Amino acid sequence: MRTTPRNKLIKKLMLSAAVMLSAATAQAMTIDEVINNMSPQVASEAQVIDPRYEWQKHPMVIMTAPRGDAIPNWWTGNRPEWTNTVISWFQIFEAQGNGATNTRVQVKNIQVHTLSETTRTWSQVDAREAPNVDLWQYPFSLAGSNSGKRSEASGGISLKPVYPYFHHGYGNAQGIAAADVRAVYVTMDFRLAVDNPGQPDDRASARYVVNAGADYHPGKGQGNWSLGYAPGVGQGRMLLASSEWRTATMLVPTSRNGSTLEEMRGNPPPMQ
Repeated sequence: MRTTPRNKLIKKLMLSAAVMLSAATAQAMTIDEVINNMSPQVASEAQVIDPRYEWQKHPMVIMTAPRGDAIPNWWTGNRPEWTNTVISWFQIFEAQGNGATNTRVQVKNIQVHTLSETTRTWSQVDAREAPNVDLWQYPFSLAGSNSGKRSEASGGISLKPVYPYFHHGYGNAQGIAAADVRAVYVTMDFRLAVDNPGQPDDRASARYVVNAGADYHPGKGQGNWSLGYAPGVGQGRMLLASSEWRTATMLVPTSRNGSTLEEMRGNPPPMQ
C-alpha cells in the first residue's frame, strides 16, 4: 500500500485503538493467584482505617455449601433448607496511609460463575459492566443510595470513599440450582482514576483497597433473610488499587461435597 498522509493517519488510529484495547482490562489472573487470594494465611495488601473484623485482615470462607445447615454458628436467624439465589458484591475502603484527594476507584465487569456438581463445567450466572452500589458509614450503617458514583467512558463506574464512608456494590441476584453448585467464583476489574482532570494527578499517593465476595439467599431478591442481611458465601483478599487494571476475585468450593481449592487447579474457573 502506497504511503500517503491518509494511510499514515489510518495506521496511527489503528495503533492507538490497539493500545487502548490492550489497556482496557486487567491482565488475566492465574489460578495460583486466585487461590492465593483465598488463603487465610495471606494478609490484605493494606489495612482499612480502623480495622475491627477478621475479614478485613485476610480472605474468608463463610458458607461451605448453598444450604441452611452450612451457615456458621454465629448466625441467629432462620436457616432455610437451601439457598437458591446467589449475588456477587464488592467493597471499596480508604486504606491507612492514603494521601490522595483527587483520586477515585473505577470498577467494572463484576461477574459470578458456578461450577456444576454434575457436569464439572463452569457457567456464568451473572455479569454486569456497571455494578449497583450503595454508600455505607463505618462500621456498617447504610448511608443511602447517593453514593457519588460516576460513569466512566472506559466502562463501569468510579467511586471516591472517604472515611468513615465506604462503598458496597453488587451485581444482580440470580437463581441457581443449589444442589448442583460445586464452587462459586466472583471476579471484578478495578483501577485508580483521576477525580478532577483540572487538578494535580495524585494517584501515586493513593491507598484504597478493593475486594470481591458473594452472598447466597433463600430465594430471588435480597429481602428474604430473617435478620435483614446475609451471612455470606465468602470474600477474597483486599487488594490495593493502582493506576493499572487489577482483578478482585473470590473462589469458594462447596467443601460439604468434597470440593477443594486444590481441585480448582485442574479445573479452573474462566480467567479474564
